[in-house]
Amino acid sequence: MVVELLWLPVPVLLSLYFAFFAAYNYAYAAGALLRRRPRTVPLRTDARVAVVIVSFNERKVIADTVAACERLTFPHKTIVVGDDSKDPETVALLRRLATERDCVRVPGARYNDTDVELWESDGFVLFHRFHNAGFKAGNLKTLEGYLRGRGFDYMYLLDADWRPQADALERCLEVIEADPATAYVQAKRLYHYGRRDHFQRCLAINEEACYLVDLAGRQQLGQMILFSGCCALFDLSALYAVGGFQAGHLTEDIDLSNRFYLAGYRGVYLEEVANVGEVPPNYQAFRRQQERWAIGSARTCKEYFLPVLRSELDLWTKLSLLRQNAYFTAALGVEASVLWSLLVAVAAVVGAGRGGATPTFDGPLRVVAYTLVPTALVALLSCVLPLVVGVVKKRDWISLLYIPAACWIALSVVHTYAIANVKGFRNLAQTWFVTPKTNRRRGPVAVRGARRIRALNGATLLALAAAYLAAFRADAGATGAALATVYALVWIPSLVIASLKS
Repeated sequence: MVVELLWLPVPVLLSLYFAFFAAYNYAYAAGALLRRRPRTVPLRTDARVAVVIVSFNERKVIADTVAACERLTFPHKTIVVGDDSKDPETVALLRRLATERDCVRVPGARYNDTDVELWESDGFVLFHRFHNAGFKAGNLKTLEGYLRGRGFDYMYLLDADWRPQADALERCLEVIEADPATAYVQAKRLYHYGRRDHFQRCLAINEEACYLVDLAGRQQLGQMILFSGCCALFDLSALYAVGGFQAGHLTEDIDLSNRFYLAGYRGVYLEEVANVGEVPPNYQAFRRQQERWAIGSARTCKEYFLPVLRSELDLWTKLSLLRQNAYFTAALGVEASVLWSLLVAVAAVVGAGRGGATPTFDGPLRVVAYTLVPTALVALLSCVLPLVVGVVKKRDWISLLYIPAACWIALSVVHTYAIANVKGFRNLAQTWFVTPKTNRRRGPVAVRGARRIRALNGATLLALAAAYLAAFRADAGATGAALATVYALVWIPSLVIASLKS
């Protein structure tokens, strides 16, 4: 009995942990099928809106993004390029764009103790910093001083590769002005890929599920809405009230979302407004992007765990915030479950070799033990359902065939996530990784690989393959063999991808 009790706590705790995330996945997938639009008010056309494009060595995409923003139909808009580029070609291109739009250079411009190269006209502004201090959030923090001084009411924020639909500002303004507590309106993000861009399609399936399913479900169920980094309209008075962007944060979006909710504001998700951008061009860029997100999320989870618990927010908003902040920590649970399964396999093989008996569970322990298998499978399937719902909502039926590969690619970065979580919890200083942009053109993009991660994935692949083989040879029964088969089909392809591509 004592031995059996020692076997159960770890899988039980892990199952409960995964069930927490799975419950939200299922709830949001169901909610995403509802179609209830946010409340709106008649459009106020005299609002002053800054369309801010954040740029850092983005010469391949920035001109086309500026052109797309000029097609926005709202009359009182000013396009502001907040640029930190060091690349001479990008800086020269931006200066040319400014002069073509009759901009005049403002001498001696300085905001937030930072010297700025400032070019201005009625409809276009180039706001160029000479250093990428504080990363993207540092750029925006410096830019806040300019926006405040020029009397802008709202800011529509875009990364350099995102192209909004023509009436995006009108649709977002109708929503944000309907409630003074609404600090931002997050719009939908969709991703471009060609018919032969199979890897990009897989990434897009995963990313678009965040907008077609996760955020859509949250909006319908009244849950916390995440500002996801760009394609969002901000009420600048609310942004200033919470202290603005935090310079140096790797995930300034999650950090800012927490501060808005803790200050009594909220966000709204508007699925009717679409923006189109790019996914990473190759696996190495994808892995580095995910690493940055996981490091920043872990830091946010650490910094806001107690403030959220101690806040006066209602229980459901607290839980939704905690789930968002802890999203990437699920990788630590996955690592623990993989390690546990390896230990169990080794113990079973060693015990069988010595003539020992496999633990048997009777009474209540038997019930607990047998519920772990379906619980684990239900939690696993909860990661697949949002992808299916997202593809169905788009009516992109061919993408249903890509869902297994999309899942394998997502799982292939679990070691990257786990290590990034440790870095984030320890608040280790990190550099900024700019996801390469190709402006929807095919071609090689050089991103340095990670040999240590590749070796770690290779070692894990060999260990898990040996464990699954041992499970079959140990005559684990029909249930054990079926479970080992399911997990082998999940993990072996994922680790092969990680071992070859990292």
